Amino acid sequence: MTARKRSKVHGGVRSGAGRKGFIKDAYRLSVNFPGTDFDALEQLAEERGASIAAVVREAVRAYLEKNRRG
Repeated sequence: MTARKRSKVHGGVRSGAGRKGFIKDAYRLSVNFPGTDFDALEQLAEERGASIAAVVREAVRAYLEKNRRG
């Protein structure tokens, strides 16, 4: 019996299973939110069909663009 060659695809047979895309050169950050803010983020993310992280990244990007100096 020969060894089975591993697939380079991560995840199972279910649609959407496996590793999701990632951001190159990304940094991890832990942030605490009051419950009401978290609930609002969660609802907004669900309405957009996005993750909470994606909504937060978008908000930070918009804030930085608005407040950049130079």
